Amino acid sequence: MDRKEGGEKEMQQEQQQEKGGGGGGGGGDGEEEKQTLIIPGLPNDVARLCLACLPFSHHARLKCVSRSWRSALSSRSLFDIRSQWGKGEDLLCVFPEDPSLSPGGLFDPRRCVWSPIHPMPCDPSRYGLSNFGCVALGPTVYVLGGSLFDARTFPMDRPTPSSAVFCYDLVRLSWAPRSPMLTPRGSFACGACGGSTIVVAGGGSRHAQFGVGGSRVSAVERYDSRSDVWEAEKGLPEVRAGCTGFVLGDDFWVMGGYGLYRTVSGVFPVDDYYRDGAVLGLESGQWREILPMWEEGERSRLGQVVVLRKGGDDGASASWAIFMLDGCFIFRQMDEQDSLMSECHSMIVSCIYIAMSRIDILVIDDI
Repeated sequence: MDRKEGGEKEMQQEQQQEKGGGGGGGGGDGEEEKQTLIIPGLPNDVARLCLACLPFSHHARLKCVSRSWRSALSSRSLFDIRSQWGKGEDLLCVFPEDPSLSPGGLFDPRRCVWSPIHPMPCDPSRYGLSNFGCVALGPTVYVLGGSLFDARTFPMDRPTPSSAVFCYDLVRLSWAPRSPMLTPRGSFACGACGGSTIVVAGGGSRHAQFGVGGSRVSAVERYDSRSDVWEAEKGLPEVRAGCTGFVLGDDFWVMGGYGLYRTVSGVFPVDDYYRDGAVLGLESGQWREILPMWEEGERSRLGQVVVLRKGGDDGASASWAIFMLDGCFIFRQMDEQDSLMSECHSMIVSCIYIAMSRIDILVIDDI
């Protein structure tokens, strides 16, 4: 009798699971259907459309409503629905100098609402991360490399470059480590292309606390987020650190930065800042140099560059606008035939930012 009763209970449990997996589509116990429905009285497909219309800044609070809401708001299919129905939003992702110690935040400029970002996983022996890179691939933010101090090295006050890579999933609101870069670097150029590829170039070991010094590299790498693999590409024509990069169509632009340094009176090191740039053809894998962005004596350093695209997904029908943020000024590209930029005033504070695709996120780091 005990075995028969146990078998009947197992059969009842399987039947209940089958009814629950139907998403409220069939008949059965009313209470069991309510537990599987996202919004009682609506099919789950319609309920997901309703949730897709809700602002992303409210998702964290709405996940506390029920388990079904938490599961729906934590699924990537919901972000695909938002993309298909044009419900994407413009957000600002702000990171402090060391994301592992101070949490960042997501800012919704339309609603003036902040959403916290959990601190990045930390290593007790490594601290003071700065000059890292930030790139977005879909609903995922990648924090790449940087310069930091390592308590296990001597002397401890000498910064070292990092090759670590972490990604923050905006769907599940969690951090995860990824394969490290082949070459440790900070103060480098990076950009995203194709929705699954990251390209990095140049960089060095200089820390934000030091105005001079540090190493320089010319290595270039490409990362495939689907396979989590880094591959080496043809290096820059010359060493270049402190540069900025962006992807424009099928080209990866690396602009500004500094290379070798000279000394004043044979004692004080001074950086020689580049006024030109280099462009890597992502399909051909070849570099070409571009003309200087400004004449001698106009300026020495290049601010962070952001590229905004309007129009279709294909490069032919899309229009591009290139801006550079430097202090309280924004520089805009004047002509597609040259790389000169005109100056326009702005009340934006000095910061470092890059454009992020798919869900339209702007990332600010090293504030």
